[in-house]
Amino acid sequence: MKKKINISDKTLRLIEQRQIKPIPRWEFIVKNWSIWLGFLTSLLLLMLGVAVSWFGLIDNIITPNLWVVVSIIFLTMSFLLFERTKKSYRFEKWQVGLVIVFVGLLMGGVLFRFGVASRIDRGMESRFSFYRQMVPMRMIVWNNPESGYLSGEIVSIYSASSFVIKDFNGKLWNINGNQPIVRGRVKMVVGEEIKLIGTLVSGDTFDAEEIRPWDGMGQNMMKENRY
Repeated sequence: MKKKINISDKTLRLIEQRQIKPIPRWEFIVKNWSIWLGFLTSLLLLMLGVAVSWFGLIDNIITPNLWVVVSIIFLTMSFLLFERTKKSYRFEKWQVGLVIVFVGLLMGGVLFRFGVASRIDRGMESRFSFYRQMVPMRMIVWNNPESGYLSGEIVSIYSASSFVIKDFNGKLWNINGNQPIVRGRVKMVVGEEIKLIGTLVSGDTFDAEEIRPWDGMGQNMMKENRY
């Protein structure tokens, strides 16, 4: 009994010496909710990353490398944050990881099917000028005039909005336009490789609404491989 009292006295003296104060209950509550909020946010971003990755892999429109990396990052963050919650001890680590992966793939697929992924891709492109360099569109997209996309090399120029290009399949196209928007460092000179967004008028005539440079990460490699 005396030994217990001595231990208690020593503990009290240590608390007084170090001026240790009890942590308020609200701090525990805030910390717990912060962890759960971080976990749910990471899980949501994982779903969005997976959705855009599905968009790139299935629709074959973009190269989704960046979004795959984003998915892996938020998969890891989701796992680590869940492990810090009070409920984590009830589950094996592999079970937690498996469930997070399953939810990410499933909900990412659902978001992709509802068109969320394509809207994210277009939104990122309109808000961030560097986005398309990091997530380039595949060459097959830029060689699809029926859908409004065309690319090639300028071979003849009549005016700023009237010229001829040769696409990467060797076909010549007459390009017209009513003051098309020129983006990036496009040089309207013979030999310049460009991308066009517009409307197919006939078998060899295309109305350009937007002119972009043929550059960006991976574009040259895609041209050589001819997707």
